Amino acid sequence: MKRKLAMLCAAATTAGAALVGAPVAASAEPAGSDLAWQRCSPDEPENFQCATVTVPLDYADPDGRTIDVTISRLKAAESAKRKGVLLMNPGGPGASGLTLPLTTGSRLPQEVKDSYDLIGFDPRGIGRSTPISCGLEHGWSPMPFDPETFDQTVADTKEMANACLSKQPDLLPFITTRNTARDLDAIRTALGERTISYFGISYGTYLGAVFTEMFPDSVDKVVLDSSVDPERVWRGMVQIWALGAERGFQVFAEWAAERDAEYHLGESADDVSALFRDLLTRLDREPVRLDGETVDGNVLRSEALSAGPTDDVNADYAEFLGRVRAAADGEPAARTGAALKQAPAVPNRWQDEVPPDNSDSAFLAVVCGDAVWPRDVERYRRDAIQDGRRYPILGAVTSNIAPCAFWPEPREPATEVGEVDSEVLLVQNSHDSQTPIEGAANLRELLGDNARMALVDGSWEHGAYPGNCADSVVTRYLMGDGLPEQDTTCQTAKPPVGGSGS
Repeated sequence: MKRKLAMLCAAATTAGAALVGAPVAASAEPAGSDLAWQRCSPDEPENFQCATVTVPLDYADPDGRTIDVTISRLKAAESAKRKGVLLMNPGGPGASGLTLPLTTGSRLPQEVKDSYDLIGFDPRGIGRSTPISCGLEHGWSPMPFDPETFDQTVADTKEMANACLSKQPDLLPFITTRNTARDLDAIRTALGERTISYFGISYGTYLGAVFTEMFPDSVDKVVLDSSVDPERVWRGMVQIWALGAERGFQVFAEWAAERDAEYHLGESADDVSALFRDLLTRLDREPVRLDGETVDGNVLRSEALSAGPTDDVNADYAEFLGRVRAAADGEPAARTGAALKQAPAVPNRWQDEVPPDNSDSAFLAVVCGDAVWPRDVERYRRDAIQDGRRYPILGAVTSNIAPCAFWPEPREPATEVGEVDSEVLLVQNSHDSQTPIEGAANLRELLGDNARMALVDGSWEHGAYPGNCADSVVTRYLMGDGLPEQDTTCQTAKPPVGGSGS
């Protein structure tokens, strides 16, 4: 899920004949279609091609309005070794996945790139796939619970939900995970493939699990990296971020205390935590300007989700906290070492075509439209108080009221993920704060005997493949060697936090 708190969740439909609420039929024989492949952009490699797949807006009305889903392709490097297509999704919800074959795809082992056409896509409602907009001027950022302002927060949140729903009422209800899964099968058919393989990260794991459940006959190999717990969709997944943040920040606090002579954040982990809490209180009340950007408490909380995994990440965050403290104290916020490194933006050559609030709007459409959220406002008050005490960094934010509390009932129930006939491989970092191990463990149990998990023990990062000790397990599976006989665990090859190699 996306690391950005303003989208809460952190970092993406099918032509099968199943109608809304009807049993899912077996996938039709692929007829293929004459996709008009062309170079995605003059700025992209010539062999990186894009095409448009036309799908029903509402699969219950297949002869009604249609929308466009844009897909991309990097052909298998060795046509003689080609095994099929590998459809990729980066997460979100709300993330573009069109350039994923160029970004994540470039890091895949060569034998995988030799053997698969890498297929990216913008999920429905996102990027170049009929983008939606709620007309949000500043996006949506959930607020920390404050008993004195809670009633106003409820009113503001309800107003935002109503404004969003009234902006594109014809599109918004159909931007859901189940419809995106249906679009995946439409993509499969358009490509002329009997089955497709799938690689999903973060939210992409939930999409992959839903696709596998709805269209079992369309699936070849499935790799789910950094898993969402389908039984927590969606409020529970938002709430579990608070647990992950506490774990990661504790590691960071210990790391920073050991380096107090350099960063001056506190001589003990408790001192570092106290400084952090003080900054949160101050920035919630009065944000500061840093490098031309507004930094409030939610920015600090959002970045805290990244703390803990490596020395480099911790060094960046430690400097960031020092500079924020200086700005809050009215002092120059000079850089003293490494700058805070943001993840590189996914190239988007079509930004002018996409509403500025598209990602936020798609996020809300999916997390509010997939499953029912509690309607009782007082439940949010109680949960925010309780979780704020239990998880001081994020608990009062992740359990606070959200626009989903005022969303209409979903048009169809969320998919119940259960035992699968297809083979599914989960890969998970043991200390991932954004999709904690508890979610992956539950998904592994739900999927049953045809699933396996490759656990990377000791890693705090979000996203395990490629680039870790589980690579060989995933690659062998994709190359046709089958699943491991049992779940596997390996120790991360990267140095531990504070260890050698820093």
